[in-house]
Amino acid sequence: MLSVTALMLSLWLTIQKWTGNIDSLAGCGADSGCLNILGSKWSMVMGYIPVSVFSCLLYLTMIISLRMRGEWVFWLQSLFAWIILSAAVWFIGLQVFILNTICSYCMVMHGLGIGIALIFLTSISRAQGPRRGLIRTLLPAVILVGSLALVQHYGPAPDTHRLEKSSTDKLKPKTPVGIDIHSVGQGRLVYFMADTKSYRVASLPHLGRPDAKHVVVKYFDYTCEACLATHEYLDDLISRYPSQLAVVVLAVPLERGCNAHMPAGLKDHPNACKLARLSLRVWKAQPEVFAEFHQNLFDCCQQPYEVAEAIAYSMVDPERLNAVDGSWVEAVLQQNVTDYASLVQDTPVLPKLLIKESVLLNGKTKDRETLEHLLKKELLIEP
Repeated sequence: MLSVTALMLSLWLTIQKWTGNIDSLAGCGADSGCLNILGSKWSMVMGYIPVSVFSCLLYLTMIISLRMRGEWVFWLQSLFAWIILSAAVWFIGLQVFILNTICSYCMVMHGLGIGIALIFLTSISRAQGPRRGLIRTLLPAVILVGSLALVQHYGPAPDTHRLEKSSTDKLKPKTPVGIDIHSVGQGRLVYFMADTKSYRVASLPHLGRPDAKHVVVKYFDYTCEACLATHEYLDDLISRYPSQLAVVVLAVPLERGCNAHMPAGLKDHPNACKLARLSLRVWKAQPEVFAEFHQNLFDCCQQPYEVAEAIAYSMVDPERLNAVDGSWVEAVLQQNVTDYASLVQDTPVLPKLLIKESVLLNGKTKDRETLEHLLKKELLIEP
């Protein structure tokens, strides 16, 4: 019964993985622990084979072996039991010590696997003795699981993002009078979604030159690891293509205190609202230090909020910071959140990058080179 349950769950995860439902993306979104793990390179082998395919084969073989007899059957059951147990230890350790997040589906799978392996190993030990029945298959099992881990680490990485074309009316202003704070102000306007959504570059927090040939818009959260990785990729690309690329950065806090549109299943990210408001205040008070402060917020997001606030007051004149119009900060923040409510309907992960017109990048690319190639292809960026 345990093996059949594990087989069904493995098969379901495989189908969901291949169809992109759970999930081909890495980012912060609904049940983000599962999305970040199942969207990472550790969920795949050679970039396109879900790990759950191998667990399907293992559990299917274990079920079939229950109807068979013979010395070789004991050997096979012992080997597969050690493989399942070793794999559970490896993947649980990966979640706890390396990825620092937990996938509930994965943990149920590993819990079932540990139970199945212990039952098999105990039965074989009683039938043949521990040394003869068990020890001879332990080393091969560890070698096989270790080889799998090496292939995952050094082999081709899977795509961890999704490029889609969103509906052109998705980001139309939702306020009663139709005023979108993102388009208020003076200077250059950039348009998306068939010109139904616009952003006033110089008036909004941005990185790079406001007159750069191409402007993309990023919705993100300071407490999201995938958002940090994308920030680092974009920061490097802006420095390499200063006249070609600028990024409008719009913070969307993953905290219900200021974001009522967070999908069910996503835990609040502590201090996300405070960090978003503080970044807007720094931008409004002294735009020239914003890029440095933006990086500092990513670096200290796991520390007490007072650390970020102290950094802000050390970089910006306190009188200017305290004089920032709070209504503007709230208006921008709530428009960011309103846009987020529309953008997460198809795919819940952050960051989200509006590249051009209605082309939207969801999640984190597997590396900077992938993002650079994508932007060059979509925007025709030149050196």
